[in-house]
Amino acid sequence: MILSGRPSSLPRKILVAVEGSEPSLRDSSMKAVDYALNFASVAGADMMAVCVVQIPEYIEENTRENLRRELFAKSEGTLEEVARRATAPRVKCETQVLETNGAIATTICNFASKKGIDLIILGTRSSTSSLTKMMLGSVAAGVASNAECPVLVVR
Repeated sequence: MILSGRPSSLPRKILVAVEGSEPSLRDSSMKAVDYALNFASVAGADMMAVCVVQIPEYIEENTRENLRRELFAKSEGTLEEVARRATAPRVKCETQVLETNGAIATTICNFASKKGIDLIILGTRSSTSSLTKMMLGSVAAGVASNAECPVLVVR
């Protein structure tokens, strides 16, 4: 079935989830962004980029505010880089920092569901050992297991 000149199975809204840590920026997050931008360009889809800030609930208020300010600034810088990359392929890209005191994967899945996202793209660190993934969990694995839409993990 073809709607509006393109197959109906192609996503119209793509969510790319990034993180701002230095190893991730060099590796997984920006690889996922570049892949998402190429995919969105070919599919004619809109893209949304999110960075999730995890703020512990039970810390002193002053410490929480300082941490929030620092993490939001770093996340906004990361999302500015995503928006800059989106200009070359002319992909419509919105960005948003999300805050949670819970699981990052759950936050991404809930946001995608609320926004009617058709495809989630995120990176995974190839250097993370199996033992680390088993003990700490993986955001990519959590999203892939719980999202209501397809998930593409870029390595």
